[in-house]
Amino acid sequence: MQENNNIPLENKFDTLKNIIDNLDIPILLIDKNHKIILQNKSAFDLFGSKIGGHCWYELWNANFLPKVQREFFEEGKVLPTMQCYFCLSNIELNSKKYLLKELYFKDEYWQLNWISLDKNNMYLIYLINLTRSKEKEKGLKEEKNFLREVIDLVPDMVWLKDSQKRYLLANKAICNKLLHAKNTNEPVGKTDLYFAQRIRAQKPDDPNFHTFGELCMDSDSVVLATKKRGRFEEYGNVAGKYLHLDVIKVPRKNEKGEITAILGAARDVTEQKIAEKQLKETQESLKHSLAYHKILFEKNAAGMLIIDKNFTIIDANPTICKMLLYTKEELINKNINLIHKDDKSIEKCRKLIKKLFRKPNEEITIEQNFKRKDGSTIWIEATSSLIELPNNERAIIWSAIDTTNLYLLKEKLYFQALHDNLTKLPNRRYLSLELVKAIERVKRHDHMLAVCMIDLDDFKPINDTYGHNIGDIVLKTIAQRLTNRLRRVDFVARLGGDEFVILLESIKNPKHLERIFTKIDEAISSPIKIAENITAQVGASMGVYIYQKGDFTTPDDILRFIDIAMYESKKQKGNREHFWKIYSNKNF
Repeated sequence: MQENNNIPLENKFDTLKNIIDNLDIPILLIDKNHKIILQNKSAFDLFGSKIGGHCWYELWNANFLPKVQREFFEEGKVLPTMQCYFCLSNIELNSKKYLLKELYFKDEYWQLNWISLDKNNMYLIYLINLTRSKEKEKGLKEEKNFLREVIDLVPDMVWLKDSQKRYLLANKAICNKLLHAKNTNEPVGKTDLYFAQRIRAQKPDDPNFHTFGELCMDSDSVVLATKKRGRFEEYGNVAGKYLHLDVIKVPRKNEKGEITAILGAARDVTEQKIAEKQLKETQESLKHSLAYHKILFEKNAAGMLIIDKNFTIIDANPTICKMLLYTKEELINKNINLIHKDDKSIEKCRKLIKKLFRKPNEEITIEQNFKRKDGSTIWIEATSSLIELPNNERAIIWSAIDTTNLYLLKEKLYFQALHDNLTKLPNRRYLSLELVKAIERVKRHDHMLAVCMIDLDDFKPINDTYGHNIGDIVLKTIAQRLTNRLRRVDFVARLGGDEFVILLESIKNPKHLERIFTKIDEAISSPIKIAENITAQVGASMGVYIYQKGDFTTPDDILRFIDIAMYESKKQKGNREHFWKIYSNKNF
């Protein structure tokens, strides 16, 4: 069919506008003089631009004009040659290239696409919102950085190798203790043998200066050959210093069952092995000489207790006394109940002792908390075994190492992973976990759950006027107020920036929410006195979703709905009845 070229240009534009108005992406048509000749509703909503206006002014408010042109514009002069950084130059227009750029404006990420319409010396601009993909990319980057921080904080060695035994990842512990690498990036692409040869080069005439290297690669070979998880004892000299490692290696396989990588973790058990060796020597010596036993027992670096079949402490060395803050006299002839915090801990210990008396050749290691004399708690890793005393009686000997610092570090890492660093409120990860639990409680107890997203109004001027330190004080104050004024069953989290999410549980009547919302408003909008001459005050815009039994909305959808409702409330800030907006499918 032959194209009808007699249709007026105006009618063509009307037809085109009807089509593009139904698209939810911003679209504009620009002529060679950089004037807007057509735009759809989405473009108008985004820019508020006018037909016939220059794109560099209507879209970007002349912010991206070159310096010279900017000066002319500020003097009130508009030149035909004016075009901003984001407009196509004549050369680019004539080259008929498809071009795109990324831009961040109005708190969102956008991809700008230009298509040259060479027949009419025009070009088409359309914009794609990249905010979600960028935020997801940012989240993945944050998780990757968080993982790196975690594995570098862990005192154990952690690494990942490919099937050729080359490092893909290494944490600080293995770089410092085993490889003597400059940083965590240096091992990538290299093998253990590379570092072994470099260390040996320091003392080439001393074969015992460094014996690690081949041993590590041999255990890699075992995992590659068996395709199974393995646990290995690896020991030897590292740059002249003896090292004993408890190593676990796990193969990672693809869908075909082929090994693509080996994940490894190693704990430095050198001190423990030395203590175990001393313990074995002590046990052997007990058979022959009580005096020799006492020397080793008293001087041992590990804390040691001897317990009889009646759960009575019959001996304790100075190290364990120091750990538990008791004198030896205060421990001897006392029941083991003395050093336990509760009945559950006592029962666990008694079962272990009974088991060792039944199985004399077994050795059991546990990690457990104990009560010290001052009532404080100490975490101990204790290895227990059965021994024979000089009087031919049998007893249990404990060899104990203080692991309190390691335990507290694990607890600290767990708290940091689930809480906001500034306000100490639960963070987005914690919120995701808690929202799932709250929904399950609604299903069990048949009450309502109100999920509220809050964005602070007029917070940015505080940062701009007084600085981010004052802004941080405002955020921490509001976090504390919300926590204090809401009920114990309510959950308050900070998503980041000036956004908070609150879970209000056990709501039996929606009318009760208004009273709670009033408390929230008071907590946020009450003036905050920072200093003698500084008082800050902010408002709030809040989006709410009410979840009830029988509602099949997912947690992700709930968070999306309250975000929509919150932004709707913020848009109506000038003339709204309430600072909150409840999401409903009928209204959005």
